[in-house]
Amino acid sequence: MAQQFTPTDLIQLPRPSVPVISPNGHYAVYAQSAYSIADTKTVRNLYLLSVHDNSVQELTKPAYDISDNEPFFLDDKHVAYFHHNTAEKVDQIYVLDLSKKDQAPYQLTKFPIAFGSLKYNVDHKLLAFSASVYGSLSMEETLKKDEELESTKKDTALAFDELMVRHWDTYVTEKKNTIFVIRLSIEDGKYKIEGEPINLLKGTGLESPTFPQGDAGDYDISADASQIAFVSKINTKDNAWQTSAHIYTISTDGKGSPVAVNKDIPASSSGPHYTSSGQLVYFQMMKPQYESDRNRIVIYNPETKERKVIAESWDRSPHEVTSSLDAATLYVTAEEQGRNKIFAIDIESETIEPLTQDKYATGLQVLPSGNIFCGVSSMKHPFIAHVLNVETKEIKALTIESGLAKKLESTEFADAEDVWFTGALNQQVHGWYLKPTNFEEGKKYPVAFLIHGGPQGAWNDNWSTRWNPQIFAGAGYGVVAINFHGSTGYGQNFTDSIANNWGSHPFFDLETGLDHVLEKYSYLDSERVAGLGGSYGGFMANWINGHSKKFKALVNHDGVFSTTQVYYTTDELYFAEHEFGGSPIQPENRHGFEKWSPANYVQNWKTPTLIIHGGNDFRLTTCESLSTFTALQRQGVPSRLIYFPDENHWVLKPANSLRWHKEVLEWIGKYTNDKAPSLHIQA
Repeated sequence: MAQQFTPTDLIQLPRPSVPVISPNGHYAVYAQSAYSIADTKTVRNLYLLSVHDNSVQELTKPAYDISDNEPFFLDDKHVAYFHHNTAEKVDQIYVLDLSKKDQAPYQLTKFPIAFGSLKYNVDHKLLAFSASVYGSLSMEETLKKDEELESTKKDTALAFDELMVRHWDTYVTEKKNTIFVIRLSIEDGKYKIEGEPINLLKGTGLESPTFPQGDAGDYDISADASQIAFVSKINTKDNAWQTSAHIYTISTDGKGSPVAVNKDIPASSSGPHYTSSGQLVYFQMMKPQYESDRNRIVIYNPETKERKVIAESWDRSPHEVTSSLDAATLYVTAEEQGRNKIFAIDIESETIEPLTQDKYATGLQVLPSGNIFCGVSSMKHPFIAHVLNVETKEIKALTIESGLAKKLESTEFADAEDVWFTGALNQQVHGWYLKPTNFEEGKKYPVAFLIHGGPQGAWNDNWSTRWNPQIFAGAGYGVVAINFHGSTGYGQNFTDSIANNWGSHPFFDLETGLDHVLEKYSYLDSERVAGLGGSYGGFMANWINGHSKKFKALVNHDGVFSTTQVYYTTDELYFAEHEFGGSPIQPENRHGFEKWSPANYVQNWKTPTLIIHGGNDFRLTTCESLSTFTALQRQGVPSRLIYFPDENHWVLKPANSLRWHKEVLEWIGKYTNDKAPSLHIQA
């Protein structure tokens, strides 16, 4: 008999990464982690997937004191990966020879400081990576300076003369990310490093990958390995209130200066990708200060310096791109109505064809056959390797590790049903509904009403280790998740409509969507509805408390109390200035902030509220949750504050995540479903 899905299951379920394919397409390799609640430790090791045999085997052994991650192929039989050993200060790259099963992995790198964001050109044996260094110093010199500062500095002060002071969950320091390249060679059947790493951005004042969340997707190596294209923000005093990020190209020999491709456009750009013909493809936004503008697809010719926007009329915002073997077709992923689909775009005709219709696809890699290898997840399973036939559109799931497979097969997951209704502006609004997995005819069930953050984001048919709808379905709730006005994947106008309308269109959609679902599914109890949200969803929890009586309990995770207060404490000022019509420093702009500030309606708050916040959240600081808690407590409204000093905007640590789920389900269960905590919280 299938078992219901619990927080314990979610925390301990193995978590596979998106697989990486070998050059010949015969094998794929991926990392998979698994957490033990009993031991409070995580193992992370590698698995090898045979594409032809559709079989998977353990490639490295799991152990608590070591960890293997971020694998990639050096050639058809050599796998490189990061190896972590608790005895070493810096994770290094190790290599496994698949043709010599008895040969132990050997160490490839011996770099002195942490590095990452790896990219490799197989044909020319060029390895690129990022590391954080001081100015023009080398990795060795950076380590030396760190050691000198540690031994000589007597105080702990940080000094700042301009914004940003901190970003996401990290304070901005003197060290900056830079891209290094180094050549590899083979000697006696083993790979080795040739020479010293070249700092491509030395003396340029540019930083890439972007701090602090950039990765290998911020740059790409050309097919002939002569050039690297990368994205970088210009280091100026207005970085906190500007989104300008430009694409540059630079020679991999370390000679010459970066060449700006699109410096004339004061908006964000991303995702550089070289085709086999040498063309550079990237995404370009056009609106300054707006990080959720539509991504246009730009093709740049490095020889002629000409650039061209293709598929300009396509009202979707792609965020991942690769290209066919003949460089005639682009393959992109883009959100569409709650899915992340793969699309083929003919470069010459600019025609667009969807290749997939369901679930969430990512990690596109083109096989020697011309077909696409990718990872696909849904609300019912984490990433699973798939092969997509680009001609027939047939997509085939490959096998997964046996432990994960058995757990998924023995667990009852709810089907995710599409919900459509007429919302704000008389437009169609989409959402999801999941039936309680313990459903019995004739019974009434409470509702878990999930509100996504962003706000320019969406509930998609993908797997989540944080806000997973299956947890609430498994706890006996009917789960509702509405993609209100402002959500992504429904056209740019739909996304843009939330600006200066934080509490109007989305609130109308949420209230109307709830009414629609309650009417459609008569077994749902309108008197037992709990609303839960994080970030913007936390804002909406507070907004709902001041404007609605439909909810018996609320959960506010890292939300907004005062929109004006947020402006002066957040990291990215451009976000607030775009959403609320400028800076509140100017008196004429203050109305836009105050109009949608939950703080102005605290006198109406009556709904019991659980507040959760992370101490390292620099997007929405703890001031917001402390203020919310104070307003509730001072008025005698039942409330509880959970504080995670070591978490950021998200709760990521497994033990903390388990506590998060325990607190959330116990809170909403107290007011809507008193059986949920005892049945579904097994620590």
